[in-house]
Amino acid sequence: MIREILEEEYGEVLQFIEQDIGRNYFIRLGLENTKRVYERIIGEWDHEGKLKAVLFRRKLGNLQFYAWEDFDVEGFAESMGKMEFKALIGPASYCDSFLGKNLFSAVHGGAIIAKLAVENHRLRTTVFDEIDVLRVQDLDEVVAIYEKVFTGFSGKPVMEERLNSGRGRGLCIRRNGKIAAVAQSEFEMDHAALIVGVATDPEFQRKGLGTKCVEALCGQLLREGKDLYLQYDNIDAGRIYESLGFMPFDQVMHYEK
Repeated sequence: MIREILEEEYGEVLQFIEQDIGRNYFIRLGLENTKRVYERIIGEWDHEGKLKAVLFRRKLGNLQFYAWEDFDVEGFAESMGKMEFKALIGPASYCDSFLGKNLFSAVHGGAIIAKLAVENHRLRTTVFDEIDVLRVQDLDEVVAIYEKVFTGFSGKPVMEERLNSGRGRGLCIRRNGKIAAVAQSEFEMDHAALIVGVATDPEFQRKGLGTKCVEALCGQLLREGKDLYLQYDNIDAGRIYESLGFMPFDQVMHYEK
């Protein structure tokens, strides 16, 4: 059964998307935003009353989608066909099911989704003396770095909430008294975490500082028994992540209406 999801059911939706945090980073950011991000959410339930697929329409006009195993492709395609939207943005592994439904004019590849292969990871176990813990008072410096290297990123209030609530952490390296490189985690759970916001100030790039931050952060999280995920759309960054043992398993695609 496919129907509109009520606001009081958002908690159930959050639990549903938490089972796959590697793919659902941006959906979870939207659900946990203090501002209302989604205009509509439509869900499908199985015969036991459990969610099996969810379609989100953001206020800004894009669609997002997540499904667990089989879902009603025709039913969701019909719902999308009745909506005004700019693009469906989601992993190819299940969003490709909507190809051939006369919904899209073009398809473009986006971020690669990867998981650390624990059995053959190549993280160094060295403890780096130069690694510092990221603090809330460091975030203005972090934002300044992100503005130099990213086209978009979670703002300071999101990062502040992340550190204050303990749902994520950060590590950094300083040079000449200022932050040169940083890596953060997000949406940490007992069994999993996302690596986000890995960046190096252009002044200090190509010295391996960002890689050291990632290695140190991953080392902490691995010792706590967490599976580690990340997304990247930079080829050079991808080579570094793969050299550390992160293996691609899906890709975010942009399906333009």
